[in-house]
Amino acid sequence: MNEQPSLLVKTFAIVWPYVIVMSVLTFIVFDVILAMESAIALSFFLGSVVTVMLWSMTYKSAFKAVNSNPEKLKSLSIRNYIIRFLFYALILVIAHFNTQLEPIATFVGFTSFKVALLITSILYGGSEHDA
Repeated sequence: MNEQPSLLVKTFAIVWPYVIVMSVLTFIVFDVILAMESAIALSFFLGSVVTVMLWSMTYKSAFKAVNSNPEKLKSLSIRNYIIRFLFYALILVIAHFNTQLEPIATFVGFTSFKVALLITSILYGGSEHDA
């Protein structure tokens, strides 16, 4: 049976080009054109990498749980959500207290996976199976 990859798996292929393009554009706009000498691009990139890493962890653990013990899927989902939330909070606190990072740009980077998921759903037209 030739099964198509899910929308989430396709998003992992879309998110990296999106992150690279947006980081480069952010660097060009804020550091080159506006000469702000800020770390907005770096902060966006940090937030993006963190969110991709956490979604990857969530996907792998959920896929493993579905194949081994589907009864624990609800508790695993709650645990993964809490871990992601705490890790996001930790990164934002670090970005806030680090003078070389911008917390707002880091937060915007956190949304990059969701934006890539939206782009993927538009490009591939997400079927009911993907939902």
